Amino acid sequence: MKSGARKPRRPLWTLALLLLAAPGCEDLPVVPNVPPVASFIYSPVSPINAGQSPVVFNGTASRDSDGTVATYIWNFGDGSAEERGSNPTVSHVFPVVGQCIDVTYTALLTVVDDDGGQGSASQTVKVTNLCR
Repeated sequence: MKSGARKPRRPLWTLALLLLAAPGCEDLPVVPNVPPVASFIYSPVSPINAGQSPVVFNGTASRDSDGTVATYIWNFGDGSAEERGSNPTVSHVFPVVGQCIDVTYTALLTVVDDDGGQGSASQTVKVTNLCR
């Protein structure tokens, strides 16, 4: 270097990379996942006739404070297969299980977040089996 000449400066991005790669950074504590909160409504509430009335279940009120809800798992408590997917809304028709009786089912929504955390909510659903 010539006398009086300035030493070339290191670019700022290089300094930032050096700070990010500083020893000890790999020992930082991992922030725990906060599980999601499941919430849903359904419509119609009444009357729901077995084998006839499609019931729409809507879980869009479910939330994940530190990420996103990735999967919605619906169990209608009537012996049908669980429905799972990324859509928060599903439609379900409850089966006929007799005549002239009301049956109360417990509908369960389990939501899974993008880190695998789970949260659940349930509600009872009264279904009428009509007299024939």
